[in-house]
Amino acid sequence: MVATGFRASDPPIAHRVVGRDGRTMAEHFAERGMSAYKGATVHGFPNFFFVVGPNTGLGHTSQVYMIESQVAYVADAIKTMDDRRLATVEPKAEAQQAFDEEVQSRMAETVWVAGGCKSWYVDANGRNTTLWPRTTFSFRGLLRSFDPDAYVVTAKTETTATTNKENAA
Repeated sequence: MVATGFRASDPPIAHRVVGRDGRTMAEHFAERGMSAYKGATVHGFPNFFFVVGPNTGLGHTSQVYMIESQVAYVADAIKTMDDRRLATVEPKAEAQQAFDEEVQSRMAETVWVAGGCKSWYVDANGRNTTLWPRTTFSFRGLLRSFDPDAYVVTAKTETTATTNKENAA
């Protein structure tokens, strides 16, 4: 567990997580801006799951509800991976981009952006990458179940299954 303090748009953990291309998540975010598909997964980082990721923070109600929604989504992802014998899941770039564009479009109409708010919610580029711009009920609806069609998935091979069993022992 990592606490960010007031560095919400530059999470410290991002400097320690390395993606499949060898770059840190912080480098990835610096280039593309901080975003995550459904606030939970990031293209380029297979099997990485956020809880309280980008654009999942609240300024108006209980964060616990958002956390519960994400934990259920991640648990369903893991169950889906197990049921379908998947080795990796990673959001498709276009799914993540479409999700981020929708969030930022809705964010543009909020007081956090349109109202000229200068706060720790807004990153150096003027984007609010921390708060959720809709209701918590809409967030829960979006995360009701894992959606593997939005992901690039790889199947487990016999080698992967054997290696995983050896590592668990």
